[in-house]
Amino acid sequence: MAGNAAAYHRSAGRHPASSQTSHMKPPRPASSGARSRAARSMPPTAHLDAAEGVDLLAELPGAPGVLLWGALRDFMLWVETPAGARAGLFAAGAGELRRRDLAAHAPDQELWAPLLTLAQMADAPERADAGRVVFAVRTIARWAERAGVPATRLAFTRAAALALPQEAAMALETGRLARDLVHHAEAESWFRRGIRLARGRDWESYAWGFIGLGVLYIRAGNFPAGRAVVGRALRAAHKRRLPAIAGSAHHHLFTLCVEAGRMEEAYEHARSAVRAYGDGHPRLPALAHDLGCFWTEQGRFTRARAIFEASLPCFTDPPSRLLALSNFSRAAAGAGDRATYQRARDEAAGLAALPRCAEAAAESLLVLAQGDACLGEWARAEEAARRAQEIAARRGEARTQMGAEAHLEAARNERAVQSARTELAETPGLALQAEALAGAVRASLTRHAAGTPA
Repeated sequence: MAGNAAAYHRSAGRHPASSQTSHMKPPRPASSGARSRAARSMPPTAHLDAAEGVDLLAELPGAPGVLLWGALRDFMLWVETPAGARAGLFAAGAGELRRRDLAAHAPDQELWAPLLTLAQMADAPERADAGRVVFAVRTIARWAERAGVPATRLAFTRAAALALPQEAAMALETGRLARDLVHHAEAESWFRRGIRLARGRDWESYAWGFIGLGVLYIRAGNFPAGRAVVGRALRAAHKRRLPAIAGSAHHHLFTLCVEAGRMEEAYEHARSAVRAYGDGHPRLPALAHDLGCFWTEQGRFTRARAIFEASLPCFTDPPSRLLALSNFSRAAAGAGDRATYQRARDEAAGLAALPRCAEAAAESLLVLAQGDACLGEWARAEEAARRAQEIAARRGEARTQMGAEAHLEAARNERAVQSARTELAETPGLALQAEALAGAVRASLTRHAAGTPA
């Protein structure tokens, strides 16, 4: 997608019911038949490795990280050991030792109960209740989401999914989190596993699985594969009458048609997405954002600025708001609106410094550098591009790193980087379609904000 559309793709494809924040009920143990089916699609590497420990401890240095890492290792050892062989899995007194560690290091209050449950598991692992210990692990993953530690959240979500091999929603949630941390091979395995588990049993999860897999392929630049799997999601959504998923599929097909330069088809998919979403749908602001990104790349800054402004109040989560603000700032700069550029840039720069926004920081700083260059703010552009390059290199975001390096060199020479995207000629007919689409999206967002029905 043009420019910064990954702001949406980073969070798209989520099955709403699979979030750690929803319906945290203790799971039922798997039946032998369910375990057999799941085993045929088990993702690679169930055990912990040193790299995962490094990621977790880097996010949570000191006692909190050590406590969580130890609890995760205990749980994974319990999961990987057949039920009949768990007696004596831990040394005598292991549970008491872990409880002493908890008392000595006093972790976050919300972690006390789940960590205590996992410590008790070490007392008699052969008698540990599967539903109870898995619930403890999922509670820690939910805490990690709120704490803004994505590697920790992935580690505990993955552990829960391995303990519940029959749960399609857990597999899809793990795939989404792995994808967002750029663990592409692992993410693909989890998405495909979730799709196989959901087929014939949970058609909503089945279709969401194809959406999530499509987002993965789109981010990796494999647009033909992305189009194929999103097309399967759309067909399933129509067949099973799932309008929200149909809207998401049309949304992604819009971005794929933009990449291919098929604008008539792209705008038709965007209109279909607006109709399927309806007023108040949580993904409508993301569609507005993607439209704004495309129009910014095409130099239609005034149109882009208006739609970014309309959608900005909908983005309250810090990483998403950071991306929205950076694009709003760039569009305002391109439109010559220096005051709006400055306000949006100031807020974005503050958010980019927060640890919770690490996943969006490099991309957003690169977009800020592009806006700075539009107004000839070369010192700012150089600094933003330098920070984007450093963060992207540290996080392994190769595409953003390459773009940041190009903008850094250009800013040092006081010149703007020419977009690699070919500007598409906008015929009068296409311009009318674009303006009508922008107006429809802004009106829907305004109606929702005002509580007015369509």
